[in-house]
Amino acid sequence: QVGGYGGGGFSAEGSFPAIGGLPSVGLPPPPPPPEGFDYPIAPPMQMQQPQQPVAPATCLLELSNMCTAAEVQSQQDVHDVTDDTKEEMDKYGTVLRLEVIRPPPGSAPSTQVFLLVQFDALDSSAKAFESLQGRTFDGRIVGVRYIAEHEFDARAAAEHQ
Repeated sequence: QVGGYGGGGFSAEGSFPAIGGLPSVGLPPPPPPPEGFDYPIAPPMQMQQPQQPVAPATCLLELSNMCTAAEVQSQQDVHDVTDDTKEEMDKYGTVLRLEVIRPPPGSAPSTQVFLLVQFDALDSSAKAFESLQGRTFDGRIVGVRYIAEHEFDARAAAEHQ
């Protein structure tokens, strides 16, 4: 047996090369295309672009996958996450509001928490969107999306009931 291959009874004799003891299998060239047929050319592979906003750009952002329910169990935890997030968001502009939206009680500890951020200007939210989208935070990839004011207000109100 050649190359340690014991199956099929191959040997070094015959038309098999000595490289690894496996047969050299050549495929015939493909047939020419029918006359007048033009094969489509696939576009070149490109790096995946960062997620673009689906909703129109606003001064309001939803941040996801930055923390889990286990990390915001107490009011002190919520306060700490709010302070840390505000400090980070201040790099992009003036933050008018920041809300921590926790999952319902009894949710799994790994359930994600959403952070809603309202900036004073569209260019500030755009800078934050571009900088944070896809960024890794505490081993998790951050998601960012623009949201409408009515969604921000409704979710914040529900959190404070």
